[in-house]
Amino acid sequence: MQPESGRRVNLKSDLSLLALFLLAALISASCSARRPIAATGPSFRLESVGGESILFSPSIPASHPNDSQVNITMNLPLQDASVSKNCLVEEGPFRVEPAREHPDSVQITLPSAKRWLGDVNGLVGPDGDAVEALYVVLTKLDQLQQDGCFRGAGSAIRDFVVQSLPMKPPESLFSYYGYRPDRSSLDLKPGLRLKVERAYFRAAMPPGEAPSTQNFAGLSTVHFDVESGDDGKIHFRQIGGVQFTPESLKGQVQDESRELELIGIVPEFHYRLIFYTLLVSKEQKLSAAIVGAGSPSQLDEFDHELRLRPLGGCRNFAATHGVACVEFSGLVTVTCQITVELNGKSRLIDWGTRVKDLITKNSLGTLSIQRKFMNSYREIRFDPGDLSVLSLALVGGDRLRWSKGASSGR
Repeated sequence: MQPESGRRVNLKSDLSLLALFLLAALISASCSARRPIAATGPSFRLESVGGESILFSPSIPASHPNDSQVNITMNLPLQDASVSKNCLVEEGPFRVEPAREHPDSVQITLPSAKRWLGDVNGLVGPDGDAVEALYVVLTKLDQLQQDGCFRGAGSAIRDFVVQSLPMKPPESLFSYYGYRPDRSSLDLKPGLRLKVERAYFRAAMPPGEAPSTQNFAGLSTVHFDVESGDDGKIHFRQIGGVQFTPESLKGQVQDESRELELIGIVPEFHYRLIFYTLLVSKEQKLSAAIVGAGSPSQLDEFDHELRLRPLGGCRNFAATHGVACVEFSGLVTVTCQITVELNGKSRLIDWGTRVKDLITKNSLGTLSIQRKFMNSYREIRFDPGDLSVLSLALVGGDRLRWSKGASSGR
């Protein structure tokens, strides 16, 4: 009996060791899930230029003078991408051409930081507006790609150029979504979520009369995810049903499917949300539109024409331009939401959210921020005493980590 008893004792010991091993593995996996993912390569950085804090991209070396143009060699990210020798895009201080010594690379010339930032602020010099030159270059780049130049890499080059330009922290949305207040439009990228909210009132209002809070009946809300299909085209997927606040409002709404037209819109490679707030009078009751096309330059052209004659909305001439269009009229708001990571947890926030909307300045001492540059994460470096980081507008995929109540330098 002794050997049998010994085997039972050994079995118990083995099970105990196995349990300890599994527990340790779970703890290790749990810890590794909470551990920050390392960023690789050069960092973003906040630096002072002319007394203003500016966010520089990883593609511009820290040692580069702010008053000198920038020359960057970009390696094409795709194996099947290629550049024809005769490809050249040039306008103002911008230039894109094949790299002479590397056939799988392109040489990109950007304006100096001082020139670019001055033109962004409206201080245009006698040799032209660098901001307008950028839009011309992007249009030419798109057209040359369609003609066979920069095959398979046009969109990547476009993103690289725009993301490489220095911007003020609150204006970093431009680098990823093309948003600037004077253009009032936002490029819709996969991973974004749209929130459509419509207000309802109990009685019809006379023309020109502002809505009254006394007649307010409630809100309807519906969400759509911006997704990319296997063919690379963007489509919109409804998340859940239309929600009403209060719930009793649902029985009073005649047509609750008026926001669902977005589901049936034709998939396109590029979509853009255009805000009508600054374009049309309140009497028009046009709030926003979502337009789609096969190329960014086609959207740029349509966007420009829409601003020249906005009163009729995009439906009046979208078809003649080969552009898909869905308009939102009445007392409705369309808001983009982005996904960010806060202390290891994913969270949906409204676009335009800044660092200071999420944390206090007392956490700057331990704050770390990672942001995607093209396809890899990079650190955003800043002086812990530089409060301008609090005004940084977040973009989709940003990772923030901080400790509450900390005030010491990191």
